[in-house]
Amino acid sequence: MALDPEGYIRDDQAQIILTVDGITYDNDGSGTASWATYEGGKLTVSGSKTRAGGMGDEVEIGGLPSRGDVTITIQNSDTMLANHATLESRLGKGKWVVVLTALDEEGNVRTGKGARFTLTGKGKEASKPGGNFGSSAAGMYTVVVGVNQVAS
Repeated sequence: MALDPEGYIRDDQAQIILTVDGITYDNDGSGTASWATYEGGKLTVSGSKTRAGGMGDEVEIGGLPSRGDVTITIQNSDTMLANHATLESRLGKGKWVVVLTALDEEGNVRTGKGARFTLTGKGKEASKPGGNFGSSAAGMYTVVVGVNQVAS
């Protein structure tokens, strides 16, 4: 299968948005700045096996699906530091929504089927970056969201 040259094929062709209780959080306060990384949120099934009569061949009978936590990061800023206490206070409460939207190579939002992936759940972690005074790498603010099984 050939790759669609206009498809969502690069990591940077995505916009990641976090809202908590209807308020969008980002590192410049605009409400439109994308988070930098998105990881997790995979739907998996813990399988179950049986053997007919206890001695027959093993057969997979499936199991219940569960979606893993989503971890997102954004470059730290004064805005994120100012939002930290609020985000911490909402951990385990409210409605946390992570939206991953595919972009084209010009940075425009794609509109086709599957171009937007939305997960809803509860915040599990909101953390400031650590310190490494021997490095000049960007400090990353991290949020972990425990998401519901069903995505939209």
